[in-house]
Amino acid sequence: MAAQWCLFLVAVAALCTPSHTKQIPTPADLYPESTLRADTALRSAGVIFSPDDTLRELGKARGIFIGAAANHGFLLNTSDPLYQSTLRQQYSLYTAENSCKFSPTEPKLNNYSFGDCYYIKHVCDTNNCTFRGHNLCWGVYNPSWLDNGKFSPSQLVSVLQNHITNVMTHYKGLDLIGWDVVNEAVSDHGPGTFKNVTPWYPAVPNYVDLAFQAARAVDPNVKLFYNDYGAEGMSPKSDKVYNMVKSMKSRNIPIDGVGLQFHISIDNHPSFEDIETNMKRLGALGLDVHITELDVRCTNPCTSDKLNIQAQIYGGLLEVCLRVPACKNFETWGFTDKHTWIWSFQNPNHYNLMPLPFDINYGKKPAYFEMIQVLKNSTN
Repeated sequence: MAAQWCLFLVAVAALCTPSHTKQIPTPADLYPESTLRADTALRSAGVIFSPDDTLRELGKARGIFIGAAANHGFLLNTSDPLYQSTLRQQYSLYTAENSCKFSPTEPKLNNYSFGDCYYIKHVCDTNNCTFRGHNLCWGVYNPSWLDNGKFSPSQLVSVLQNHITNVMTHYKGLDLIGWDVVNEAVSDHGPGTFKNVTPWYPAVPNYVDLAFQAARAVDPNVKLFYNDYGAEGMSPKSDKVYNMVKSMKSRNIPIDGVGLQFHISIDNHPSFEDIETNMKRLGALGLDVHITELDVRCTNPCTSDKLNIQAQIYGGLLEVCLRVPACKNFETWGFTDKHTWIWSFQNPNHYNLMPLPFDINYGKKPAYFEMIQVLKNSTN
């Protein structure tokens, strides 16, 4: 009866809301009823877990970071305390979703702003977490002065080196595990290694090498990563990434790891076998591997069966990471369906494609429990 009364109130509220007011979806609108009781469903299925289990503690016991991208604005939003408390309880590694990128940290030429990035680092330190820097050089999310500056190649080299030097110097010695030095430089298609990206390529053909060399000159201890999407399994693009970093290693260009993003969906993702093969070949080069931006889009409507498929993907990827010694970090791009870039990315109707382990009310989804169970079942 209580559930029926709640549905009645939701219906009345909808009728009384002016048509020009944006409707805020309710859990009943977005989630099948069964997924709202994932805790009960898993108990009845015989899955053994404790309410005290957390991803961060179980991951720590297995020697792996369980991380999430954190957003400066959401951390400051006092009307949504579950954002910070869930992040604190469940995750051992944070990456700033946007605040450490080029545009926020150098909004004007030679005018640096570190406050937003540092705030997330401060929250991370307060919560006894590890911080991962993202990113120093990318062809997207750059300030207009850089994209439209019409710099010469030599000037671009100076801009790149100065930016990396100033940002990394500011955070040197603050216990970052690593930096994504270059993000998404490799082409998706065709024979060439690098994609055309404003302003770096083809204006500065060796900009990737120069970025890593500048980073190492600042900090000899922090780990330096190349980060990309679409290179997670065995594919022409992952071959390009592998060959690029292998060449860098052979030429003594300083690089310590590769970040594999994993923006995937329940019906479009590499096989676990291919992922493991790719991670192992990167590890054989002496490189760390981080899963850096994982989200698994459901398809609309996202039924309970689809959420179970999503859970199997999360669990299967975590199992692969635990099997490969080079894989040190298992990180999602956000953690709650309430706050995800998938609301707008290639999603013109703004469907909630439910890509993350927590629902819009911070409830634990089947994917969360699958990850818990994988961590509990794994051995060192």
